[in-house]
Amino acid sequence: RELILGLEAVLADGTVVTSMNHMLKNNAGYDLKQLFIGTEGTLGIVTRLVLRLVQHPVSQDTAFVAVAGFDQVTRFLNFMDAALGGCLSAFEVLWEDFYGFLLGGSQAGNPPLPPGYPYYVLIESLGGHRQADRQRFQAALEQAMTQDLLVDAAVAKSQRERDSMWAIRDDVEKLLQIQPLFLFDVSLALKDTRAYVDEVRAELMRRWPDHQLYVFGHLGDGNIHLAISAGGQDGSARSEVEALVYRPLGAIGGSISAEHGIGLEKRRYLSWCRSRAEIDLMRTLKQALDPKGLLNPGKVLAS
Repeated sequence: RELILGLEAVLADGTVVTSMNHMLKNNAGYDLKQLFIGTEGTLGIVTRLVLRLVQHPVSQDTAFVAVAGFDQVTRFLNFMDAALGGCLSAFEVLWEDFYGFLLGGSQAGNPPLPPGYPYYVLIESLGGHRQADRQRFQAALEQAMTQDLLVDAAVAKSQRERDSMWAIRDDVEKLLQIQPLFLFDVSLALKDTRAYVDEVRAELMRRWPDHQLYVFGHLGDGNIHLAISAGGQDGSARSEVEALVYRPLGAIGGSISAEHGIGLEKRRYLSWCRSRAEIDLMRTLKQALDPKGLLNPGKVLAS
């Protein structure tokens, strides 16, 4: 949303709404582009965009870090965010089981850190001064180590090492070897994350003792992914697993979708994280802009 300055969209009746704004700030009335961003084509078809470009960063510092507990993970995030002065660009967390699973893949021939630690963090900083930023990055890691926020760290010394670290995090396609496989993309407050994952794990163990659960995500954004294998190969446990994952989110103000939308698959769970008033307002917008239900019918809201 921050990188889209303006757009053009076609409404259900053929009206073309052109709002090709090039300004960084424009508070003249409603920000109409927000009606179309993230609404999955249900309110209008986007035909053109004005994108904001930013300067390519001069520095890029990357490290793979091992952390002993989730409390240290959150403290490490807050510490590095402050120490790097706004240059923190990635904070990817891999739970121990997921890291160990990925090390069996071809991308992880020479892992930066050995398996066995409870949590792993891929952290990256982007800035404007190569030497000064690198010194600050390394100094921050050393200070975090003295404060017992991490127990081990590997700092990338070249682009090849940096690419190798990201290859481990990005090798999620390896999960497709598991069947059945149910993938989830949820959002919640950082303070609730550990208890939520523990609850999901406990419920899976109670229902399917032979289940598999892998957790990873963009913890700096409060977004985690869960990959779950449970039940028979026919995938018949999908609905039960979905309910198990989504139900706790309502009580803690979380969301059933952080990044990938609602579509058809999550539609029946929308009310688990959105109030009746919110959904009614969504229906009002849909009715006003697409009364015949022509645009991406059936997605997001049931007809």
